[in-house]
Amino acid sequence: MNRSLILLSLLLAGCVTTSNSPDAPRELLPDPTFAQWFSIRGLGQPDDDGGVKGVFRTSVAKTSTPVWTLAQWASKHSLADPACTRQTRLTTDRFQIANPSKRVIVDSRHGEIELGIFASACYDSPRQLNQPWPHLLAEAALTDTRYPSDFCRVEQMKRLDVSMECRLTEFADKHPNADPGLHAAQFQLFLYVQNLTPGDDGYGDMLWFGIPLFDNRHPLKEESYQRDSGKPDASGKFIYTLPSKACLPKGQTFFKGDRIAADRDARWTAVRIDVAPWIVYAYKLARKNGYLPNTELKDLYVSGLNFGWELPGTYDAVMQVRRFSLMATPQPPVPLAAVQPPAAREDARPPAR
Repeated sequence: MNRSLILLSLLLAGCVTTSNSPDAPRELLPDPTFAQWFSIRGLGQPDDDGGVKGVFRTSVAKTSTPVWTLAQWASKHSLADPACTRQTRLTTDRFQIANPSKRVIVDSRHGEIELGIFASACYDSPRQLNQPWPHLLAEAALTDTRYPSDFCRVEQMKRLDVSMECRLTEFADKHPNADPGLHAAQFQLFLYVQNLTPGDDGYGDMLWFGIPLFDNRHPLKEESYQRDSGKPDASGKFIYTLPSKACLPKGQTFFKGDRIAADRDARWTAVRIDVAPWIVYAYKLARKNGYLPNTELKDLYVSGLNFGWELPGTYDAVMQVRRFSLMATPQPPVPLAAVQPPAAREDARPPAR
């Protein structure tokens, strides 16, 4: 993933509220139905600077500033290039943008999105060590990083409920004799957990908080954490990824036995998890491993997100997503005389479901 444009891309967003009550849950997604169009970033280094190059129109009404962004790092055939890309209105509320290496379809009435990337059109030969890999990500800011909302502040969250439904509709393995340590197809959701305290020495520092949805190498993934690396534009920041069993329903994956099950009529897999305690856990792990040295828990906000495909292997894949929500429930006001509970151990994990 390209990390250099995060602060810039988050400057103009704000949290969406659902009630005037100070302790009511808030929907943090600025546009849950994907109706307010998408900016399209370039392909990134070495082809271009990765800045906004175009717009994907996902509704009839004109929007002044798109809320969502499509990132297409290290792929081929830019979605902003009219010479190879076509935008089509499929039905009243369904819109498509497609070229030989990527396809995105949005139903802005029902809040459904389909992300398809075809790495067989991107790689001329199997990926080698430290070679960048194709991405197709939908990104959104959740708060203005200059004036961050308290509803996005980690310390103020009683809960942060992430929910979505996913369906793998197409998957083709174009990579015989793949090395599982080097080649993969992954569909993930990442939250940006960032220090947004103005004037703080750690301002802008962050960790990546991952929710694994699909990995062609394993029906279920174990918890993992590491430094963001593996390609020239990597951020060097801490990446934490949940264990799959914490967020996927028991017995519901994108596999039947050991085989990947991709079908347009497949059942939807529901993802449901309160990530608030896991984010605190990930922060403590990051500190324990030498990251975020100038950041305290009170400085952290969930400032943005991305979800979609990363393909460090030659695979063609399509995933549908619907009913996406990021609902924050704030902590109730604490009475002045409240007794503080004992501090949790640094390495205490939240319970898995």
